Amino acid sequence: MFILLFLVGLVAFSQEVELHAPWLTVYDAEGRPRWEISLDRLYRTDSGWEGEGVEVRLYWEGELEFSLRAARLAAGRLGRVWTLSGEITGEAGGLELACREAVWDDGLTLTELSVAGADLRLSAASARWSQGEEVHLTEVEAESQGWLVRLTTAVYWLESGLLEGEEAVILGHGYEIRAAEARLFTREGRLELEEARVVPRP
Repeated sequence: MFILLFLVGLVAFSQEVELHAPWLTVYDAEGRPRWEISLDRLYRTDSGWEGEGVEVRLYWEGELEFSLRAARLAAGRLGRVWTLSGEITGEAGGLELACREAVWDDGLTLTELSVAGADLRLSAASARWSQGEEVHLTEVEAESQGWLVRLTTAVYWLESGLLEGEEAVILGHGYEIRAAEARLFTREGRLELEEARVVPRP
């Protein structure tokens, strides 16, 4: 169910509509917020909507999972698909994040993601969150507790801080290790490997 709340003035400029201080809230089937968008300014265009000074809050089962801030938003006419651009920052799972672009299309996709927290620094070519605790990552490089872990694909669990993936390359503490599977418990400083072998170093 969609509820669109536009507050404050409405001013028409030829073929363009400008709205000040709008809010858009989308609810799930149980009436809990699914995502919310607030903007400093929103424009109606021929193809849909464009906004400035954007803040987005994404929820799962009524609990806030992601918050994002961006300079600009572009959305289709119905507002179901939208794109953030321009200095995107935010928070998720106790971590600070930044990315080049964020797209919502029945799930959130972040490109050129960087993440920082007390126990983890991570970069990824892309991240996909379809609501829940799992974030699916590609081309990952993560640093935690003296370990550098490289993974082609991985899953990060927001609640536990677990990063897991296959075909891992691990560097740290004087070792280079290749493993079929790796699980990095970022908050505990623990690394679990399966089918691991130490690579000789010159």
